[in-house]
Amino acid sequence: MTTPRSLLVDPNNERDYHVASRCVRRAFLCGVDPLTGRNCSHRRGWLLQRLKQLAPCFAVDVYSYTVLSNHFHLALRHDPVACRFWTDEEVAWRWFDAFPPKEHGEVVEELKPERRELMLGDPKRVAAARKTLGSLSDFMKHLKQPIARRANLEDDCEGHFFEQRFYSGALLTEEAMIAAMAYIDLNPVRAELADRIEAIKDTSITERLQVNSAEALADYLRPVLSGLDDYVVGSATTQCSREVSAGAAQDIDEIADAHIASVNNSPPSDVEDEVGVPDAQLATGDGEAPSSRSTDVAAPADGEGTEPRRKRRRRPAIRLTDYIDILRGMVDAEQRATVVPTDRVAEWLARTKVLKRRQRAYGNEAALRQWTADRGLRLREVALPI
Repeated sequence: MTTPRSLLVDPNNERDYHVASRCVRRAFLCGVDPLTGRNCSHRRGWLLQRLKQLAPCFAVDVYSYTVLSNHFHLALRHDPVACRFWTDEEVAWRWFDAFPPKEHGEVVEELKPERRELMLGDPKRVAAARKTLGSLSDFMKHLKQPIARRANLEDDCEGHFFEQRFYSGALLTEEAMIAAMAYIDLNPVRAELADRIEAIKDTSITERLQVNSAEALADYLRPVLSGLDDYVVGSATTQCSREVSAGAAQDIDEIADAHIASVNNSPPSDVEDEVGVPDAQLATGDGEAPSSRSTDVAAPADGEGTEPRRKRRRRPAIRLTDYIDILRGMVDAEQRATVVPTDRVAEWLARTKVLKRRQRAYGNEAALRQWTADRGLRLREVALPI
């Protein structure tokens, strides 16, 4: 029996997930059909374009993605409470960036201000938009549906393009998140679409390899698409203008801004993350503690008062340059039988091997036992090797 989505996706806490969706009947509907020879590779661009439009507007951070011939993968962070930080004005901005007004199939930017004002005059509509933008299931729904309709129109057919239910596996530890990212980034290599990471296309590692500054390479891994960091509209340098009309809303913005600053700039600490792993034991390249640690933030509730203070999950504590080195080592070890992987590469190969199993969650044994106990489930997951 399929596990309900309400047990797979945490409705109250920020958590990482590996999600994937496959085309129906495993047909090559996004690549070259081996039977007909028809090339539909251009549809991968549709999906990437849609992903880059939606992710900055929803309550998700996308850390890794890849689009293959008949399925796609994402490693992302979802915060179901983040939308409660957003003012009504920001909800309206996000909504019409995600779903811009159109006329005759073309986006009409000039209509956005008017549509935003109309939304702000309807509290029920704002509440519905806030709920949608905070939902992982709605994010996947709106990511896939337009692609399916467009592909069916191109194929002159009806019916499902993607399988109905997308896969989601909770990534309970930092090691699980990094292993999922490596698994996703190297999917094209395993599919024999590339023989080295520099030749990979349609995946997040393509974007990361374009980074060439020493500062960026030395920084801890950041999301390639973020809806949880400072919201931007129009361009990467244009901040969303928030017209705060109430003191309480101003307080919310100050809390959120202070939280972002603390996550990005706080000094190393021995504070433990959600699963009780000390900073010194995390997967950094040189064993140092990460500079971005978990931070308590009071999340404003929909009604009166505030929710209990909660922890914001740290970014993966591995530097970009170390992550790239690990990927290169994994490719060499998998493609060349004569190459003996280092202990570090062997560890990540073993962890990504577990990711090939479609489990409800991934992590160490303690984290898995806690996760299943909280949901009243039986433990049948395989723990990641330590």
